[in-house]
Amino acid sequence: MRAERGQEKEEKEKVVAYLRSKLFPWNFVFESVDEDAIKHFITYTIQICEGKGIDKRTIPIDGVKIKELITKEVKEAVNDYLFDADDRDMIRMHGDFAGSYPFAFTQCLVHTILYRLGLVMKDVVDVKGISELLGRDIEGIRKSELFIRDLISKKEKKAMKIFGKSILDRKVITAEGNSIGSVGNITFDIETGNVGGLIVNQQKEKGVGLKKGRISMNDVRLNMYSKNIVLKYTNYK
Repeated sequence: MRAERGQEKEEKEKVVAYLRSKLFPWNFVFESVDEDAIKHFITYTIQICEGKGIDKRTIPIDGVKIKELITKEVKEAVNDYLFDADDRDMIRMHGDFAGSYPFAFTQCLVHTILYRLGLVMKDVVDVKGISELLGRDIEGIRKSELFIRDLISKKEKKAMKIFGKSILDRKVITAEGNSIGSVGNITFDIETGNVGGLIVNQQKEKGVGLKKGRISMNDVRLNMYSKNIVLKYTNYK
């Protein structure tokens, strides 16, 4: 038991060090991970990107902005892990892969973002330069990219179908952990077809019946290792 705790502490310290590194987020993206972990997490990252509307129809292709988007999404995913590293829901959903989350999940996430924007890694970063700084074999990085993109193309349609079903009835809680109801339906943007928001069934104040509230996806902290939908803000009534 002590050995396991010591290993978990070391892994968490590594994640924190990588988060603070000048090579962030590429140190996470190019870390060596098990292929089985990639296979496990790819469906979740497709759903994340679908839920957040990350798509070439809605996001302009700008090198600087794409880098900013990737940095933001990786940081959010890593911070979620650090905040809930021992969360039972995460362990229940991912089992033996839970410990691989910071690296395997972020790699899948970044490649899914690029895939949905019609880009490849070399379009946004100097792969050769970063690989030399990290001491990674560039051919290994390229093979990993091809492997992940092939998985995305094979699993994309199925993953998006699962997304709608998986999000319904999930509990919606504020950033402080207070429950405000459960997801009753999903709304879509007419022009893009992307998920626009959630219809939340909320218990009425006197405890009788339900009232419905609408929440924008921009206000949702989406992650795929918790049973709950967590809001970024607490000002929902």
